[in-house]
Amino acid sequence: MKNASLCYIERSGSYLMLLRNKKKNDPNEGKWIGVGGKLEPGESPEECAHREIREETGLTAGSLIPYGKVYFHSDVWESEVMHLFLVTEFEGEVTDCDEGELHWIDRQAVSGLPLWDGDRIFLRYMLSGRRFEEMTLDYSGDRLCRCVVDGAEQELLDVFNEDGSPAGMVASRDYVHWKGLWHSTVHIWIAGKDGQGQPALLLQLRAACKRLYPSHWDISAAGHIPAGEGAAESAVREIEEELGIQVLPEELEYLDTLKMTYDDDIDEGYHDREHCRIYLLRRQVDIPELTLQASEVEKVMWVGLDELIRQVESGSLRHCLETIELDMLRKILY
Repeated sequence: MKNASLCYIERSGSYLMLLRNKKKNDPNEGKWIGVGGKLEPGESPEECAHREIREETGLTAGSLIPYGKVYFHSDVWESEVMHLFLVTEFEGEVTDCDEGELHWIDRQAVSGLPLWDGDRIFLRYMLSGRRFEEMTLDYSGDRLCRCVVDGAEQELLDVFNEDGSPAGMVASRDYVHWKGLWHSTVHIWIAGKDGQGQPALLLQLRAACKRLYPSHWDISAAGHIPAGEGAAESAVREIEEELGIQVLPEELEYLDTLKMTYDDDIDEGYHDREHCRIYLLRRQVDIPELTLQASEVEKVMWVGLDELIRQVESGSLRHCLETIELDMLRKILY
């Protein structure tokens, strides 16, 4: 495994970024990265960082701020561990680099450059001043397929354009909501009958530990569609994880895809841009037989559709439901 240092130099709210476009057979061809390189024999990560900065930029770095170790694994390229540093103090003027073009890029604009998908994740940490011990990034070709930060598996999502077309990018769920990127989710409504034989819906009470809408009544089951997973596949998985119900994909009725947006200013802001696939499962489930996912669901209840709409319209139910979905269900179930 290669041992390398990777450095980001900051000046007046901008990072010195290197567009790799000069080396032959460069695995980073066309990508924007920080400056750095492989450790020489007997060299420490810090010594390597100082040398690479001097060789690639002409600058003399002051103190280095360590941000963590990044373990890069690929089915194409050699694995390596990168020692990540931030530099805020330096002397000299930037010179030409024989590996690519050096440009000062506003910190907030860096994520919009052609980067390795994993780079966006550790740059998110740097931009918010959060350090980590170890980050593991696994790639299949250019595609990020796994990310673990300090032992915690990160949920990866495919990113889309507003029109629903693929953006050709994978990002962590945290990053997606931080930047307000379009992604895909599923909503699954479980429909049965009430005591009078009228349409009823199974609602879940969101767990009190949830960041958004804790202890609010919500859809039967819902969730993000992980990178590389299909919508129906995600719907089947979410129903089993949250409620313990096993479902076949063909039992789900696809209703529509809705564009949903939400913005919150808590904790640096939470920006939600969803392409939400709506599914219906017609099944009279027995609540005592359900296995609820404690981290997601507090409890569930059956509510007649008409009564639910009345409570939503009157404001007597603490909920986070979308009336457009209830209108859709009323047209289908009656």
